[in-house]
Amino acid sequence: MPTINLCDPRNRDATVSAEPVAQVATVRYVDTTGAATKLQHVLKSTSDHTLERLLAKAGGEDQITQHLISEDTDTDIERVGMFLKGANRVYVNEAGETVFRIAQTEIIRGPLGEEKERRPRKQQSPNIDTEFPVSWTGRLIKKDDAIRSFVFSSKLQIVHINGLTYDFLFAMAKELADAKSLMLLGGGKTGKEPLVFRRGATPHRGFLEGRIDGERYVLILHLSKLELKRPVVQDTAAIIATVQHDVAVLAPASISPAIAPWYTRPPGRQSALPYPPASGSRRTVAA
Repeated sequence: MPTINLCDPRNRDATVSAEPVAQVATVRYVDTTGAATKLQHVLKSTSDHTLERLLAKAGGEDQITQHLISEDTDTDIERVGMFLKGANRVYVNEAGETVFRIAQTEIIRGPLGEEKERRPRKQQSPNIDTEFPVSWTGRLIKKDDAIRSFVFSSKLQIVHINGLTYDFLFAMAKELADAKSLMLLGGGKTGKEPLVFRRGATPHRGFLEGRIDGERYVLILHLSKLELKRPVVQDTAAIIATVQHDVAVLAPASISPAIAPWYTRPPGRQSALPYPPASGSRRTVAA
């Protein structure tokens, strides 16, 4: 359960707690005996039994069949099927050896998925519980606008730890509930940086929502790392001319008169072409 040094609109700060929002299970899976089931990681294979390793041991594809029959090395019967607990991710090279110095590259892509920039990934330090509190940026966003402008990936509930922080958080929840809006939060020294919860984690934009019911309150911190933007408006006249040319050259007889007016809309009307993917997507890969 992380702690957050949170600041209110009057520049008063206090350390409060953040906890995941519990999801009530609506479906319960059981086995044939009625006992509850659970997810379990099972070892499928080891690195010594990959196809590349088996081909190297056999001496090529021509000898792989005879090698498996004579040596029986395709499965490690002592390990395959083991239940895994507390497994950690490691990076390996082409030889299957564990490597310890990883150069990670961050790829920035444009609205159409094209690569715009490639740079070394920055290992940012957490900024939610430091000497600089997470503060209100003053930017209020209506709930209807926020749900159409951002993709929210997760959320945390801000809770009080004593009576003083109850009054502190209740006042914030009431102010946001009356405004029917979300407040953009910022971290760092400037109070405008994205929120980083642990070292090397993906920065997120935080949007604080407040609800009240009598003396009860709810403060929810919505996290987003993707903003939705409208695509660049293209030249409608050029699109119509291109479509008309393709129709006339490729299949003039296959377009019925009832459909033809779609291709001859006046330039002032909006085209029904699909939108490209949302902009701002980013992905981190290991070099």
